[in-house]
Amino acid sequence: MKIIIGKIIGLPFLFIFMNLCFLLFSPEIFTQASILLPILLLFMFISIDILIRRISTKKDAFQRSISVISFLVFPIFLYLPYIEFFIWEESLLMSGIYCYLLILGNFILFFGGSILFCSRLQLGKFGGPKLVIESNHILIQTGLYRYIRHPMYLGFLCLFLGYNIALGGLFVALLVTCFFFLLFRYRMIIEENQLLKEFGDEYSKYKARTNRLIPLLY
Repeated sequence: MKIIIGKIIGLPFLFIFMNLCFLLFSPEIFTQASILLPILLLFMFISIDILIRRISTKKDAFQRSISVISFLVFPIFLYLPYIEFFIWEESLLMSGIYCYLLILGNFILFFGGSILFCSRLQLGKFGGPKLVIESNHILIQTGLYRYIRHPMYLGFLCLFLGYNIALGGLFVALLVTCFFFLLFRYRMIIEENQLLKEFGDEYSKYKARTNRLIPLLY
């Protein structure tokens, strides 16, 4: 209970940190509903994810330095699509394209948040942010995990992709999505090696019949 309360208390500070660049350089966006909506949706899904995930006491197999750097530059990533939108604002608004980008982006964002929420719940106590093997660890092969091995990462990628598109940053959307895909791919390799070592043949068979992120593709 104390952990949950601590997380709730920390959420306002998380919102400030995530939107630090907006607060410092473009505070006017908080009066623009079309731009504020994807910001709030992204924060909502990340907040829900933080509240429901378990925090393991075991040592993380992922490099801490990479996690820290990724976290520190996160506000910059969130600000980049707005810079691109500012450059092309007149063209996007006059052509009417931005309206479609806003709808598409928010849809992808909501879709990604739903996948993230469901996959985190399906993993239960094994779905923490650290790459660890817990005591009495169980290999989850049901729900979304019946079709892909890492739906949680797919959810995050859709969150970031949708957010960038909704803010009108198409070029930035490609760059940011590629960055996080490479980061998550590195994590997936470490995680799969952990699970292969722990579950052996059971994981090999599971790996052979599923894809990593997208059914039938990858």
